Amino acid sequence: MNLVEYLARATEYLDRQGVDSPRLNAEVMLSSMLGITRLEIYTNFDKPLSEERAGAYKDMLVKRARGCPLQHITGETGFRGLVLEVKPGVFIPRPETEVLVEKALEVLPVDEPARVLDLGSGCGNIAVSVTAELPGSTVIAVDIDDAAVSLTRSNADRCGVSGRVKVLSGDLYGPLEAGDVFDLVISNPPYVPDGARDSLPAEVRDFDPEGALFAGGEGLDVIRRIVAGAPGCLPDGGWLALEVDESHAGQVRSMLEADGWTEVEVFEDMAARPRVVRARWLER
Repeated sequence: MNLVEYLARATEYLDRQGVDSPRLNAEVMLSSMLGITRLEIYTNFDKPLSEERAGAYKDMLVKRARGCPLQHITGETGFRGLVLEVKPGVFIPRPETEVLVEKALEVLPVDEPARVLDLGSGCGNIAVSVTAELPGSTVIAVDIDDAAVSLTRSNADRCGVSGRVKVLSGDLYGPLEAGDVFDLVISNPPYVPDGARDSLPAEVRDFDPEGALFAGGEGLDVIRRIVAGAPGCLPDGGWLALEVDESHAGQVRSMLEADGWTEVEVFEDMAARPRVVRARWLER
């Protein structure tokens, strides 16, 4: 069979197995294995697959049908135009986090240096995209997980911004030096309630690390700690931007307003769900 015939068979198989967007998944895995673009699958449609590559493609399809995330199979994911490395054991970036970065960039100065603190860096998608899109910025990225710290460093190097991304290992504000001040604190923290485990898709529940998902009975334990600590490293007029569960947006907004934050706003993700909360700290 040629490439397009393999692709058609793969699409049918993934569809029977209940995989969402089966054609897209089949294309991405085939192009990843061959090291070509999805378009090149069709411009080279008449090329056959070797027996070895056909076997490798079948293995990829079976993994995907069993629930393994597409990103773990290809080892990559896209985020705001960047191609980032992903690995099992580190949280896979989601499209809604692109909105978090967008809303953070709106309040950072374009014509002067900006210092950003990224709490819970994961694979480094936030830290790397901020520095890539804002040339005058520097980011300190913090994660408690050694695998995430290593992957953030790798992705910063991969995207050519390693000189402006400093990655620290530790728990939230713990690794910072006394007197560290930032224009913005940004985070996509764990926010799933402990009791909601069974409601998560298997692809998330079984493959993303628990520490990047769950945050206490309400799902707000980490967010509360971030909000409480942020004023200590923000100047007058500094900003905080958080990704939150859609059911928490109003509660997080009220929490910030009660703590004296100003200009508190909630923004929707691409599915029209309240997903990002942004606020400004003004000294009283």
